[in-house]
Amino acid sequence: MSAIVTLKDHFKKLFDLAGREDRASFWPYAAIAFALIMAAGMIIFVPMMSRALMAMQQFAAQHPDQATVTSGPGHYSISIEGNHPEFMPAGPVALYLAVTFGLAILLYAAAVVRRLHDRGKSGFWGLMPLPFIIYSSVQMPRMFASFGTAGQPDMTVFFSIFLSNLLYIITLIWLIVLLAGASDPAPNRYGTTV
Repeated sequence: MSAIVTLKDHFKKLFDLAGREDRASFWPYAAIAFALIMAAGMIIFVPMMSRALMAMQQFAAQHPDQATVTSGPGHYSISIEGNHPEFMPAGPVALYLAVTFGLAILLYAAAVVRRLHDRGKSGFWGLMPLPFIIYSSVQMPRMFASFGTAGQPDMTVFFSIFLSNLLYIITLIWLIVLLAGASDPAPNRYGTTV
């Protein structure tokens, strides 16, 4: 028999990897966790992008020979020649990634493990997408740095990130299929209740 976990219980059980959890308990919590992760990401991302845009506007005003500003109804773009990593410093990007990934892992890990247990599966199935998203996140700054140089961008890194993202999506879909499946109706090695 599956265990019912209330929304309040999910936040109390953030580190509880034992037991089982039914579909009806998991999916509302998964939606709320997703909304929290997106909100936290936007709290960091919007000011970071605003600062970068203001820095680019200031640079364009001071160096009109190196910048092209195009604007019109519903359209505004700045194109700047050369490599300028100061517009998107690595520190804030790393903070954004750390907060969003850290919050996602914190909020989802135990609930995903309990849901997989309810299906009679090991919680390690929940780790399938992680290597691919970590690889892409580590390689992305390297790829962007190669686009800003005078030489040819490193397309090997681009294609490796593309493949990693494709594998991430495939494993994420497979994990969602596992999480959406029917509960194991009988008691299993993970128990019957939370």
